Amino acid sequence: MINFERTLLLGHRGARGESLENTVTGFQYAQRLMTRGLTGIEFDVQLSADGCLVVFHDDDLARMCGQQSRIDQLNIKEIQRQRQFGHQIVTLTSIAPALYGFTYIELEIKTHARTDYAKLIAALAQDLVHSPLASLPIVLTSFDVELHARLQRSKLLKHIPRGLLIRTHESLMVATNTAMTLGCTRLGVYHPLLSQSFIKHSHRYGLLVSAWTVNDTDSIQQLIKWQTDVIITDFPSYLLLN
Repeated sequence: MINFERTLLLGHRGARGESLENTVTGFQYAQRLMTRGLTGIEFDVQLSADGCLVVFHDDDLARMCGQQSRIDQLNIKEIQRQRQFGHQIVTLTSIAPALYGFTYIELEIKTHARTDYAKLIAALAQDLVHSPLASLPIVLTSFDVELHARLQRSKLLKHIPRGLLIRTHESLMVATNTAMTLGCTRLGVYHPLLSQSFIKHSHRYGLLVSAWTVNDTDSIQQLIKWQTDVIITDFPSYLLLN
C-alpha cells in the first residue's frame, strides 16, 4: 500500500477519473474519500463575460457540452443553460459546501490572451474575501506570471497563498527565482519534469512542490521518496486502496 503519511494527495478537478470533473457531484465524491486518506482537491475557475467565476477547465464548451462557444464570451445565465453530461456548470461561490472538510485546496485560475485582469481580480476578491470561501484552506495557482504579479499587489488577495504552475523545461529552469519574485510559496510542476535535485533545491528556498497529474503507482512511489509535498491524481480512490 502507498504510504501518503508525509505527502498530501489531491483529486484532480475533484476526481476526474472516477467522477465527472469540476462538478458538485465530483467534489462530494472526493469529500467521501477523506475517510480513506484524501487530503483535498484541485479544480479550475475562469471568468464569464459578465464577471462571474465559473468552475470549468476548458476555454470553450466543446468537450464537455458539445458547443463551440467560449466561456469568456457568455454570461452566467447562458453558461448555466448548458449541461455537461447532465450536470450544470456551477459558480465558485455556490460550491462552498462541497469543499468543507478538505485540509488543502488548489484553485487554478485560468487565463488567456483576452483576460481582463482588473475584472478577474475584482471577481476573485468578491468570491474569496466576502464569502464562506474565505475560511477555506485555498491556494491560488496559475501559469500566468502577470496574474501572479497583480495578486501580489492586491491588498485584498495578497494574503492568500499562491503557487506558480510549470509545464515546460524552460520555465522549470527559472522556476524558483520566478516564484520567489512573485511572492509564491509553492510550485506546481508537470510531474515528468521533476527530479529529486529540483525538489531539494525548491525546499532549500522554502518552496513546497506539487506534482501534477500523476496516475501510476511507480511514479507516485518515486515522488514520495523524493519528498514531493503534494501529488495530484485523477484516480484518488484507486491509489488509496493500493
